[in-house]
Amino acid sequence: MSAGNSGSLSGDQLGSDPETSTDDVSNLEEIGKESRSNGSTLEKGEIFDLLKNSRRRSIIQYLRAHDGYAELNEVAEHIAADENDITVRELSSDQRKRVYIGLYQCHLPKMDNIGVVEYDKNRGTIELQDSVSQLLVYMDPIDENENDETGSERTWLVPAIATSVVAVVGLGTLGIGAPSAVPAVGWTLLCVIGIAAILGVQYLD
Repeated sequence: MSAGNSGSLSGDQLGSDPETSTDDVSNLEEIGKESRSNGSTLEKGEIFDLLKNSRRRSIIQYLRAHDGYAELNEVAEHIAADENDITVRELSSDQRKRVYIGLYQCHLPKMDNIGVVEYDKNRGTIELQDSVSQLLVYMDPIDENENDETGSERTWLVPAIATSVVAVVGLGTLGIGAPSAVPAVGWTLLCVIGIAAILGVQYLD
């Protein structure tokens, strides 16, 4: 799968990165090994070793969000921006290069060797392989839990909106306070807005 030793950056430009993680360095031994075929069975140890690194998880997530295909530069920029909590446009050349080197020298060759992605060094392209399905069973539960937490945070909005509308309309109907001065058409509009807000929250869930 891997071929050549060029890419979007030359070998001289890559050099060595003093801030490359220990995990990156340990993966250098994977370079040069024969790549497995697409759909190869992975051992649990290999799966956990692959997923323990956040950059490798980010590569898989990015590819899944882009129809299983992307260029190295795009993935490196996305991960660099995420790690630095900034936008791609705000990235410095050093921030880009640091992540690029880690992916180019270590993570992508490792993922290519075990058949999770097909990484073409000459073209700088990355493509998901069928073997990645064996990793997703360990990744998707995490994504689902995050979505559940987000949904739970919104559940209080529906009763809160409904209570607010009922309270205001009730005050107006009883002629208490400022709401009593609101005309009938105003209450109708308020009810419509309240219903729309509730439907909007349910749609987001």
